[in-house]
Amino acid sequence: MGKKVILITGGSSGLGAKFVDTLCAEGDNCVYFTHIEPPGTMVKTPPGAFAMRCDQRDEGEIAYCVSTIQASQGRIDVLVNNACPSFKPGDFLASDWNLFQDLIDVNVKGSYLFMREVSEIMKTQGYGRMINILSSYVLNVPPEKLSFYITAKYALLGLSKAAAAELCKYGITVNMLSPGMMSTQLTAYLPPKFLEVSGQRHPMKRLATTADVAGVLKFLISEDANFLNGVNIPVNGGETFL
Repeated sequence: MGKKVILITGGSSGLGAKFVDTLCAEGDNCVYFTHIEPPGTMVKTPPGAFAMRCDQRDEGEIAYCVSTIQASQGRIDVLVNNACPSFKPGDFLASDWNLFQDLIDVNVKGSYLFMREVSEIMKTQGYGRMINILSSYVLNVPPEKLSFYITAKYALLGLSKAAAAELCKYGITVNMLSPGMMSTQLTAYLPPKFLEVSGQRHPMKRLATTADVAGVLKFLISEDANFLNGVNIPVNGGETFL
């Protein structure tokens, strides 16, 4: 297919930044979202990468950003929903609905709005790839104190499967990646010793890396994955056998 136009939410740091670097190195054009001003402005960063400000909770801003990308790039081939706000763990009994709402607004509402806007473009093209980033916590008994995060990721799992069933007739596939624990900004609240011990207890004696996940993403958006749809791939080194 040649050079792809790829939209990545949450692409300014951590796992998302690794996605941008990896896919741009393949020769693709990546538009990712950050907090630059003014809203809707595209700023060229590394070769093949463009940064754009967009509030993932704002329906109008998402629609404007997607239309701007379509107008400037001529198409949108791939959407990667990776955005997730940072959070701190908390007891279920002491939690507040606002904690759930913040995670749901970005992980579920924002992902849905991007998928809805981009799917119209992909439908016209007769081709599109959507990949939603979940967590290996949706594959196992979840840990304590993360009820709001786990709820949001399970909701995104359901949204992904529903969209996969409906959009495939237009040449659009929807798949998911569920990474294991990594050392990123989302796990910055954990003591380094905890991460070290977690790696030692892992079947492969280490935690996942952003490069591990980016490699699987690269496969999912390739032509080799054309017949994969509605699949949730664990990238956790054997913590989960499916």
